[in-house]
Amino acid sequence: MTKKHKVKKAPLDKGLSAEWNDNHIDDFENEIDIEFSFITPALDMLWDLGHNGTGVNPTINFTDHHTFAFLDGGPANDDTSFMSYERGGAPGNITSIQDNPVMTSAVWFNQYDTTGKVFEFGLIDNAETPFVANNHGAYFRLKDNLLYAVTGNGIAETEEDITPFIGMPEFAHCRIELSSTNAIFYVDDMETASATITATLPTNDLTIRYSARTNATTNSYLYVDAVGLTTRRYIG
Repeated sequence: MTKKHKVKKAPLDKGLSAEWNDNHIDDFENEIDIEFSFITPALDMLWDLGHNGTGVNPTINFTDHHTFAFLDGGPANDDTSFMSYERGGAPGNITSIQDNPVMTSAVWFNQYDTTGKVFEFGLIDNAETPFVANNHGAYFRLKDNLLYAVTGNGIAETEEDITPFIGMPEFAHCRIELSSTNAIFYVDDMETASATITATLPTNDLTIRYSARTNATTNSYLYVDAVGLTTRRYIG
């Protein structure tokens, strides 16, 4: 973890609530943890924004008394809106499978066509084109009104249906745990994995990416509430 309590206790030692509630200190013994909520700064300060056709560059949007990053695929078929986390103020990758990255995000699938690929988000190589098959990455895909866990290595991809038993959620809390042996996906229940994929794991470096694509003529609206990324501290 990247936060520690100031007071150290041995096993079975008694502690006080004041000690437990005291301010934490940063600790990078094992991991580095970063979190993003979409209030400030402006989205283009940290994210590489893009679109094609009638798609719209993502914006910070205040909807239903709450702030989000908002992606609008536009009204025309196959148009997209996408955003990727930058490195040093420019497009680039920020992690890799060797870092054992864990990405957690809260999203709102507000509006979309129920056929075709409409949303993809997760850990994806910055150089990849959104919605192209076999992209290097470990990510979620909403297609044909079903939610999938996807891994790709540039040559092939693995796609596993992880739609909850009760059907597609409107709001979802999603997590990807990526390592050199597998990619583990969670949806809402962070104790029980929705899928564990061991094939076609990405070999390229990765960043955080969200993409919305319009299929037919229904605008695809994706709202991103928050995202966090935990990676292994570099030890060579």
